[in-house]
Parts: sequence; C-alpha cells; structure tokens
Amino acid sequence: MFVMTIKVYIFGEDGFTNNTLVSSLSMLGFIVIGENDNDSVASKMIFNHQPDVVVMHLDHERIKALELAQDVRKNFPDMGIVFISKSVDLRLLGVTKKSLPLGVSVVQISKHRDLDFLKSKIVESVAITKNQTELKRYLGFTDAQIETIRLMAAGNANSEIAKMRYVSEKSVEQMLARIALMLEIPFDHKYNSRVRILNSYYELLNGRS
Repeated sequence: MFVMTIKVYIFGEDGFTNNTLVSSLSMLGFIVIGENDNDSVASKMIFNHQPDVVVMHLDHERIKALELAQDVRKNFPDMGIVFISKSVDLRLLGVTKKSLPLGVSVVQISKHRDLDFLKSKIVESVAITKNQTELKRYLGFTDAQIETIRLMAAGNANSEIAKMRYVSEKSVEQMLARIALMLEIPFDHKYNSRVRILNSYYELLNGRS
C-alpha cells in the first residue's frame, strides 16, 4: 500500500497537538481523515470511517488509548495501529505486554526527525496486524525496578513499597540504590536520592534521556 492511499485517523492529546500531527502526516503524504482527543468520539469515528491506520498518543495521561486499541483490534483485525509516545520505555507508563493488542507498532516521538521513523511505522503497520506485539525494553531496568520506581512516584514510602512487593524494606533500599547507580546519580548526602530518581523518571517519561 502506497503512502498516498493510506487513510489515517488520530487519537491524541489535545487540539493543538493533534493539529500539528495532522499537518505533519499530511505533508508526509498520508490522507488524514480526522482527529479527536475523546475516546468515545474517536471510537465512533473509527467505526464509521474505518481508516487503514489509527495513530494513538500513549502517555501517562492517555492510558485510555490501550482500551481503544484493544477495541479496534477486536472489531477491525486488519486495521493498523501505531502508538506514539514521548516515554522512552512504555513500562514507565505501567504498560505490560498483555495490555498491548496484536500487531501494534510503537514509536517514540520527541524530535522532529522522528517523523520519518513514524512514516515508516505507519506504512509497516498495515501488514503486521496479526503479529505478536513486542514490548521493547529500551532501558536496562528490570520489570521489578520499573515497578518500584512507579510505586515511589505514586507517593509510597519504602516500607509501603516493601509490603506491596512482598519484599523487605532493606531490599527496596538496595534496589533504589541500584536504580540510582544505573541512572548515574552520584551519592551525595546533601541531596535526597529519591527526589533525584523521581526527577529522572519524569524526564524519561517526557522523552528526555
């Protein structure tokens, strides 16, 4: 399928971001048939217009895109689905392999030059709808380390994290020390390492590594 014949629908963050993406994809040669930031409206539009590919923003405020993607795949097995996210690793958003439908492409968008990669993924997505989706681990963290960071970001103390993960508080402390080392955060008693880990977490969520 050539770019000029691919019809794309965008489920995004807000009107400004969506319009920017509409303009970018149109310049790349795609036929953009609509956009919306409301999941129920988007679902109706996708059902009525049946685009070749749905491009969805997937960030910490747009986790509903997962539910919409599952619904799209159930009703339209051959429709391409592309997630775009600022996050360098979807696990930081709490995304698991089970939550991703078959044949989904994932593109990190943080720079203008990423649009060429997005273009290729949109074209590719039309042909991989029945493939097993791989949840790529761009960071060197284990799933347990990612979970610990997310629990800390949710405001839990080490003792609370230990209870939720069924480990000792000492184990949590050791894991956080290991995470700090992997993030290249030097030990300094003047600074709270938890705060610095969280700062790095939010930077990674927003595509800054």
